[in-house]
Parts: sequence; C-alpha cells; structure tokens
Amino acid sequence: SLPIQSNVHKMGNSVIYIQTTINSGIERSRTEFKKGDIAFLPTEGSICFYMDDISDGKPMTIIGKMMDGVDKLKTVKPSDVLSLSRNWFV
Repeated sequence: SLPIQSNVHKMGNSVIYIQTTINSGIERSRTEFKKGDIAFLPTEGSICFYMDDISDGKPMTIIGKMMDGVDKLKTVKPSDVLSLSRNWFV
C-alpha cells in the first residue's frame, strides 16, 4: 500500500512515527531497536523511525532499515508531512 503519506508525531527525541490505516499483527516482535530501524507498531497501526538506539521499547515488527539520512529526521517537526515509498535498486 505504498506510498504512504501522513503527519509526523514524536516520541521523545529518538523516535518519530506516522499513523497509517494498516491492520496487521505482529511478527518476530522486538523491544530493542538500532538507529535507522523502521518498525511497525500493530496496536496503533503506526510506522516508527528510530533516530537512536532504544531498548525496552514497545513490542514491534522490524520492517526496514534506513541506510542513510537518519540524522535528517532530527530536524522534522510534529505535523510535518512524511512520505514513505519504496525505492528499487538495479
């Protein structure tokens, strides 16, 4: 269901997330995340982007990893619009 576009929300200084209408369960849940991880929170239908390493977080499913530009997320403000799309590499 990509692209997804939604307003940004913040959880502290280490996580931003967008709310979606995705309805899915949890698989291989984790509570520890590394800088650049992208995770799905099924209870909220949210996609979370980690700007720092976090432990003892909410159980989520890892769905991707940002390879670069993670520090740019620190400049994002609540209510900014974030668009999530898939890039294909050949």
